[in-house]
Amino acid sequence: MHEPVKTSLENYLAGSDSLPREFAKHLSSCAECRQEVSELEAQAILVRSLRCPGAEFEPAVGFYARVIERIDTQRQSSFWTIFLEPAFGRRLAVASAVFAVLMGLYLVGSEPDGTSLMAHRPAVVMLPGEDEPGPVLGADQDQDRGAILVNLASFQQEQ
Repeated sequence: MHEPVKTSLENYLAGSDSLPREFAKHLSSCAECRQEVSELEAQAILVRSLRCPGAEFEPAVGFYARVIERIDTQRQSSFWTIFLEPAFGRRLAVASAVFAVLMGLYLVGSEPDGTSLMAHRPAVVMLPGEDEPGPVLGADQDQDRGAILVNLASFQQEQ
C-alpha cells in the first residue's frame, strides 16, 4: 500500500467526508491499492456487524481511575519497594551522616597522645599504695602478667 492511501485509510473506512484529493487520485490510478482498500472495506463491514445493535458502550465517569486504584491496592508490595521510597532514602542519609560523625569523634578522641593511653592501663590505674612496694614491670612478659594479676587481686577500693 502506498503512502497517500496509508495516511488517510482510517478516515476513509470510518466514512469521513474530509479526505485529501491525493487519496482519491491515487485510488483511481493504482489498481493494487484499490484492491487492498476494497478488501479492508469488506473486513470493516464484518467487524461492524459483530457489534451489538444500537448499543454504544462508554465507561462511566471515573471508571479508569477506579481500575487503576484497584490495581494499586491489590498489588503486593515487595520487600525492595521500601528502599525506593524517598523517606527511607532521607533517613538512611541522616543515619549515615550521624554514624560518620560519631566514628570521627571516636577516632579523634582515641588518638594516642601519650597520656590518655597510660590512663586506661590497669597496671597504672591500680598501682599499690605508696607504702606497699608492688612488683616491678620489666621486659619479661610472664612476670608482667603476674604483676598485673597481683595488682588486680590486691586492689581495694577506698571508701
